[in-house]
Amino acid sequence: MKTIKKLGLSAVAAVMLISTTANAGSVGGFGGALEVTQDLQWAADVGDRAASYTKQLQQYYTQLQQYATQWQEWQRKIMGLRMMVQNIGQLPENMKNQFLNMAQQMKRQLEQGQAIAYTAANIDQQFNRIFKGYDQYLRQAQGGNMDFASEYKNIYQSTRDTALNALKSLGIQERDLQNDQAFMSRLRTAMNTAQGTEAAIAVANQLSYHQTQSLQKLQKTIMTQANMQAEWIAHQNEQEAARQAQIKAMDSDLLPEGGGHNLPGF
Repeated sequence: MKTIKKLGLSAVAAVMLISTTANAGSVGGFGGALEVTQDLQWAADVGDRAASYTKQLQQYYTQLQQYATQWQEWQRKIMGLRMMVQNIGQLPENMKNQFLNMAQQMKRQLEQGQAIAYTAANIDQQFNRIFKGYDQYLRQAQGGNMDFASEYKNIYQSTRDTALNALKSLGIQERDLQNDQAFMSRLRTAMNTAQGTEAAIAVANQLSYHQTQSLQKLQKTIMTQANMQAEWIAHQNEQEAARQAQIKAMDSDLLPEGGGHNLPGF
């Protein structure tokens, strides 16, 4: 949770910098009132976008934490079922049904994890389009080329390949994963024998271990992406604040002694 709090503070700091920057302008409306108005609108738009992206990524991070907890619980149950099969040679029908329901939930959560990775990659691409120069900033900040979209693709492709290879041992093909009924039917058929049941449990155990590792990678990547985006906003607005300060100084130089306070209305 400390990481989430840090992210929240980074986002707030970025938005505050945007607002502070927008309020910097020329004295008394001389020499830049229109520019300041435009900056205010720009700041509001950028602030909304930054807050929206950060909030979305933070929600994904929290969701992935819940997923990781669930997979750990499933792993504990799988170990118990594995011991039962080793001891009695087969699962009672009610325990078999519990395992099948759990396997279906695991399948759906695999898909949801991949959907989060896909959406986070899209957020990265949108951010790159909106904030020009972000890629260069990443290269400078990371000391290399941090390609979030490629990182997400590697994570969910690895998960998908692992799942498909493991399920093939049970006679379950990629087309079966597109339909819940087909998936459950294939899995139930595989569990008609003691050997098939033990194999199904072994596959579930393999998937739970791999998915736990993948979720950790996904969480780390999402938090890195969110922090880098917040830092980019702050960096941009530091530059904008310096520009506004320079404009204000130039305007002051054009005004009479006293910074304009001796003029009518001041």
